[in-house]
Amino acid sequence: MQGIMSKFHQNRVFTLLVWLIIVFIAIISAPSITNTLQRYSQPTFSANSQPQKAANLRDQWGYQLGHSQTINIVYENPSGKLTSKQKQTIQSTIDGLKKHQSYYSIKRIVTPSTNVSGQAQMLSKDGSTQVVSLDINPKNDLRILTSELVTQVKVPGLKSFVTSPEIVRDVNNQTTAQVTKIVLVALFIASILIVGIYFRAILAALISFITLFTAFVTSYSISLNLASHFNWAFTQYVPLEIGLAVLVLGTIWNIYIFRKLKSVLTVEREPRAATKQTIQGLRFPITIVGGALTILFGLCGLVHFDEIQALWALAITYPVLILATLTLNAVFTAALGESIFWPTTTLKPAMKASYWNKATEFSLWQPIAGFLVVLYITLPFIYFYHNSLNFSPMTNLTETSQAVKGARVLQAHFSEGKPTPVTIYLKADKPLTNEKSLQSLDELTTKLQHTAGVSDVYSLTQPGGMPIEKYYVANQLESIGLSSKQATGQLSQASNGITSNANNLDLKSLKQQVRSMAALVKKSHQIVQSSSSLASQVNNAAANAGTSVQANASKKVQRYQRQINQLNQSLQNVSSGVSQLAAEGQVIQNYGENSYNNLQNYSQQIKQIQQALKKVNRQVTSSTSQLNHIYDYLSGLQKSGGANVYYITKAQLADTDFQQTMLNYTSQNQKITTLQVVFKNAPSSTTNIKQVNRLKQQINLQLRGTALSDAQVAITGEPVTQAMTQSKMSHHFLTLFLILIIGILAAVFTVSRAILQPLYWTVTFAMSALTGFQLTYLTMHFIAGIKQFDWQVPIMAATILVAFGAWQIIALGLSYRYTELSLLDWIRPTMASYGQIVRYILLVIVILAIALTFGASFGMIEVALIVIYTAAVFYLILPMIVSSMGKLAVTLPNKKHILKNK
Repeated sequence: MQGIMSKFHQNRVFTLLVWLIIVFIAIISAPSITNTLQRYSQPTFSANSQPQKAANLRDQWGYQLGHSQTINIVYENPSGKLTSKQKQTIQSTIDGLKKHQSYYSIKRIVTPSTNVSGQAQMLSKDGSTQVVSLDINPKNDLRILTSELVTQVKVPGLKSFVTSPEIVRDVNNQTTAQVTKIVLVALFIASILIVGIYFRAILAALISFITLFTAFVTSYSISLNLASHFNWAFTQYVPLEIGLAVLVLGTIWNIYIFRKLKSVLTVEREPRAATKQTIQGLRFPITIVGGALTILFGLCGLVHFDEIQALWALAITYPVLILATLTLNAVFTAALGESIFWPTTTLKPAMKASYWNKATEFSLWQPIAGFLVVLYITLPFIYFYHNSLNFSPMTNLTETSQAVKGARVLQAHFSEGKPTPVTIYLKADKPLTNEKSLQSLDELTTKLQHTAGVSDVYSLTQPGGMPIEKYYVANQLESIGLSSKQATGQLSQASNGITSNANNLDLKSLKQQVRSMAALVKKSHQIVQSSSSLASQVNNAAANAGTSVQANASKKVQRYQRQINQLNQSLQNVSSGVSQLAAEGQVIQNYGENSYNNLQNYSQQIKQIQQALKKVNRQVTSSTSQLNHIYDYLSGLQKSGGANVYYITKAQLADTDFQQTMLNYTSQNQKITTLQVVFKNAPSSTTNIKQVNRLKQQINLQLRGTALSDAQVAITGEPVTQAMTQSKMSHHFLTLFLILIIGILAAVFTVSRAILQPLYWTVTFAMSALTGFQLTYLTMHFIAGIKQFDWQVPIMAATILVAFGAWQIIALGLSYRYTELSLLDWIRPTMASYGQIVRYILLVIVILAIALTFGASFGMIEVALIVIYTAAVFYLILPMIVSSMGKLAVTLPNKKHILKNK
């Protein structure tokens, strides 16, 4: 390392040329920050995740809808209900849009007229809002497409919006890109001002800017190219995190370098020698701290969470920053020498750190009291620590975005969860064109509708979120009941006719009775056929009714079927008997006409026919009674809750309404369908995970043992995405915290060659950070009414704080390592000199944190406040901890030794 640095110093022009080439390549090879953020803005999922499985099923949908996204056009009448004329105007506008479907990459348009059964999900209950759904090709630029559609779909007199969770997320990404660029510019300006004001030198500020800009551009380009070519994790906040890492630690290092250089130049006037001495004096601490941070953030690449895994980019940033700081600064300082500090000629003497001196003296005098003061400052905030994060992309968005306005309109007129539905994809082994599969699907729909936190569920069997009566057992039972009632009436007429014929045999009436009985037998066959197809449904109906019905279900169904079969047999016997009577009557009549001598026999046959008619009449009367009992049973079963079982006939499967619903809710091969679940509330970190898990559990339980038990199921949607992010964040942020704290401890243990005192310092920093987080939460809550941090805030704050903390703690550890004084003798001079430097570092941190607020983003403001509060608390309590714990480490063992000697 020394040999390389020496060659660089001796060949300033070569070093500068190398950096110029690196920067040039970095600039031309890396795309703009805006394009980068748009490319890496959408959340990514593993192959086994639910959203990815849902995407795979969507790709199999057919109808050229694979890989498509769904967006909504929202129309609102601010004056009340939509009029018929306004609805016609909306339809005309959509018809005009259909003419240009290919231009706008629209694959399908669903309106209330093309989804008649599902109008409830497209028209609000108050009648003021209508939704039109578009399936578009996401390969095109969503931002440009949305902008064009906003202009195209406008309707006079109505408010129109184009929105979807993807559009809202894209708007958030656009805002993030703008904030990132503004913040980076503000940070660079703040860094220039800090160095320029501190040294009162223009060239020093300019050289610092060149060094830091070179480090930033190089790190950004290398990280982005590695992510592009090797698919390493990269998120939209990585460019800002790289900028913060470079500017926070780089500004501090430049101040140290320039300050030491100026002090060396007072003794060594030759610029090259002064530069060499300066770099040699600071190379080790800069390399140690940068190397430690490189290892820490390199370990973050092993965490299976993109937002934390993407911090590997900082493991590239810090080595680049070390090289730029130690080599590029040296090029200019060796060439310019003292001229770098023009127009200032003398270094401003450091002011005494009054507070640190007093805090040190107090803690050495009363170490326990000093320790208690530290606890008094931090412990209440740590004890009542509140950590609540907001995972919605709408956190930093205002109502100025039309997509956000559209989402708000949907929330106001439908439900809070309407803009962010959950979509359930279900793929069966066979086409969903059979009664059993549809019944299982309907039962799942009904079960999910009654799940806690669910507002509406739309599916193939309930496209409007409500059961369609004609597809249920109750409707089929009503049909059979009516048939039974009609049959009863016809049997009564038949009984009267037979009685009349028994008293006064009329051959013409008897023939008419034959025809009536034939029609009745035909209806009997229809009843038997309907009864057989409904047998399983009646069983299910009884099973779904009360306990008493369940106990007698099997007996009732069997009795019902026996009665139907007996009735059918009786009717057939009656029909046969009547037909035979009519035939015999015709024979007898002919016989009587041909021979008067046979009149006596004819009279005897009449008596036999009358007796047969009476027998048939008794059978008809019995059949009538049986039908009345059956009708009463069916009427009672129809009114019970057990009859609410989905049952669709073959004729209904083929009707136009159901075919249109199939087109909207099933894939081209009819094996895949979707259920859309709308929660009552918008996704919230307090309830979202529970709701999504509850939904998964209900799906698994309901499909178990049904015709769809082997179906593939996957769920997706904004609530699922946020729930996954929240779960991973809760699980992996603790891992990040442990990596950073343990890493700092390992580094400071190594460089200080001590354990106990560095442990106290590191714990002090952790306590300061927790206090800073809680103070920021209280500030945002009482000033801005914000009760939750943006979920990215802790990660960004951690990247700044670990750089600040590592430099402070490791620098203190180096001082402790190379001192020849005892611990107590080391504390006073170290705290006096260290306090003078820490104030300037604190000033750097505060000014850079303030620069974060220029993005006018609540997230950036929260990060700024966390950093400021943490640095301030650390500045207050560090001298007391170092002094009190150092004093106790010496005095307590001595007291124990004295007691043992006594």
